[in-house]
Amino acid sequence: MSLGRDAALFGPTAAQWWGLEGFSDDLVELVVPRVRRSLDPSVRLHTTKQWQPADLQSRHGVRTTSPTRTIIDLACSRHNASSIENALDSAIRLRLVTIPRLSRRMTELAAGRPGIRLLREILLDSGGESFLERRFLNLMRSAGLPSPTCQVAYATNGRVIRVDFEFQPTSVVVEVTGRLGHTSDRDRQKDARRRNALQQLGKEVLEFTTVDVLSAPDYVLATLTNSGVVPR
Repeated sequence: MSLGRDAALFGPTAAQWWGLEGFSDDLVELVVPRVRRSLDPSVRLHTTKQWQPADLQSRHGVRTTSPTRTIIDLACSRHNASSIENALDSAIRLRLVTIPRLSRRMTELAAGRPGIRLLREILLDSGGESFLERRFLNLMRSAGLPSPTCQVAYATNGRVIRVDFEFQPTSVVVEVTGRLGHTSDRDRQKDARRRNALQQLGKEVLEFTTVDVLSAPDYVLATLTNSGVVPR
């Protein structure tokens, strides 16, 4: 606040403030639209000439870069691909970022900004909400297979069921599941009822585990082939 109305939290600090995964540094990073002196050794001050009102938002009463701008700044600050992927996945999962908006802002800021190329490569497999979903999309792209629609919602019996992937125009939907949230009796009951509801809608439900996607891609591809998603 002492830096003026255009100053904001930046990069890793903004990511942490938005609740994105993988950022917990005590060093505070700020950005201002023109050169100023740093406040103290615990603060890293950045400057920018490319600024739009939409790049600034308020969260918990503190000005910070928007989630979209934060993802771009992380890439352009030379953070590693894994950190950027985690930030992007959690931002999508929290409904803070949309791929079209991110792509548009990247295009607007692309000139002279390092890291945009890396971010474009990461976006090739974007659309899921986790590392596992991203790896599934990468498997589809690497094998030259049809790209599924991500995070599709169906309404049934007064509830909304969201699936990881849908392979249109077929009736095949795919879920990729890790261990989290699928271990208790209640979890398994919820999964079974969810699967039954989808089948009653005429959907063929395929489920792949972490081991399937990461260590047995041939099994994944063969199963999709047998279901008619992949041409024989």
